[in-house]
Amino acid sequence: MTTTLEKPTTLKCACPGCHCTVQAETAIRRGSLLFCSDVCANGHPNGEPCHAGCGCECQG
Repeated sequence: MTTTLEKPTTLKCACPGCHCTVQAETAIRRGSLLFCSDVCANGHPNGEPCHAGCGCECQG
């Protein structure tokens, strides 16, 4: 039997100022958009910067 391991699909976070990549299977979803964290998904409501305060684990 042959087993094929597929790499997870990696996409860019949909937040305009963010450079994180996310995996489709584990990203935060808002409609059809994928985000690296709840803060990015909610549009940085308290002005948190990407990476320093958004809660992502990318450390980008």
